[in-house]
Amino acid sequence: MLAAAPALASCRRDDAAKTAPDASDATTTADAAGEIGPAPTPIGRWLVPQGTTLSKERYAMLLSVMDALIPGDAASPGAVDTHAAWYLDQLLGAFKTDPPRIYAGGPFSGRHGGIDAFSTFQPLTRIETLRWRTYLEGDMGLPERQWNGPVKGLAQQYADGLDALNAASLKDNGKGLAEIDADAVGNLLDAGDDTLVQLVYTHAVEGTYGDPVYGGNFEQKGWKAIDYEGDRQPIGYTARQMSNPEEG
Repeated sequence: MLAAAPALASCRRDDAAKTAPDASDATTTADAAGEIGPAPTPIGRWLVPQGTTLSKERYAMLLSVMDALIPGDAASPGAVDTHAAWYLDQLLGAFKTDPPRIYAGGPFSGRHGGIDAFSTFQPLTRIETLRWRTYLEGDMGLPERQWNGPVKGLAQQYADGLDALNAASLKDNGKGLAEIDADAVGNLLDAGDDTLVQLVYTHAVEGTYGDPVYGGNFEQKGWKAIDYEGDRQPIGYTARQMSNPEEG
């Protein structure tokens, strides 16, 4: 079962206020599909959706960093507008669902005909489960996860990195990472740990331009900006012909 989408089409407090109730005094709000759900939580410059894997505070920090790395403009939406942070957050919480949100199904998404099989995630083998849990969660002191030595999981890497940036922001700006503007965030990134910058940038790109089934590329905005129509069987062939080539 797929995780719920963020509560608002925009995670920016000023943009969302134009189309949704003020999250500070509303208990429900309309999501992108027009359905009613819990209101997002305002933190700094951001509205944080319900159900995040990261803490709400760290999710807001992540939005600030991704916004500074891929800010976007009127012609090309950035990481925040395409929900790249939600993509990363759902990856971190992949094992909260069964099957986990790791490998989408196939061969077609239904966007250009045929059945939507992408949104049916695939079960993992025992080895795949071990590999992905180790990558996301770390070794957790378990011998079977330490075949190549101690492992700090992706979730802990993000927690440590975002907390360190937030501490630097409080020291340099007197405000938390989620409160300062993109230029100030950029200054912190220039002076900070390049390993974290590369990590966040990689996931920001994946979330901006990857397949929407994984939680990013909201409304295919990333694809539309580069004139990419997404997955499609070769023109001239139907979905049935691609699935059953022996029929001609």
